[in-house]
Amino acid sequence: MKNWKKDRNFRKYKNDDGSYTYVISVDGENVEVSAEIYAAYAEGGYKMENMEFAIKCDRYLQDANGKAVKDEYGNYIMLPEREVSLEKLVEEDWDFPSSTLSPEDTLIAAEYSEVGELRRCLSLLVEDEQALIKSLFFEGMTESVYAAVIGIKQQNVNKRKKRIIKNLKSFWGEGC
Repeated sequence: MKNWKKDRNFRKYKNDDGSYTYVISVDGENVEVSAEIYAAYAEGGYKMENMEFAIKCDRYLQDANGKAVKDEYGNYIMLPEREVSLEKLVEEDWDFPSSTLSPEDTLIAAEYSEVGELRRCLSLLVEDEQALIKSLFFEGMTESVYAAVIGIKQQNVNKRKKRIIKNLKSFWGEGC
């Protein structure tokens, strides 16, 4: 990147009257262009030079705030070049993530599948049964408060709850 001015194929020359002449080299031939075309071409050239440099330069692992992360010895954790062969990564003993699920991911997947199955089973209940389960288990309402809201005895709410749970267990066993 040091010699980028020597290697570029676009130039701006200052004339004696203070104006500028803009030249782009195309297939070894210098072509005079307007300031707008030169500016657009130069911007693209700068972007390309910076991108090529960024691909090959050292990069460091960053946290969510954009700060470089250090290892247990206080050294910054260096990432591989963006343009690198698999052989080089293997030679440098880079650790590759496994394609198998981690124990945590397996547990989360199982939990979500059970939650989905529970939702399917709950959807098989009639509307007033769903309301009772929702109030008692998801909204934290007590049996006596729920009984007062719908105008029945607390013992009847308890009996309904037990019957509904029994139905849910049978639905669950059948796979909803």
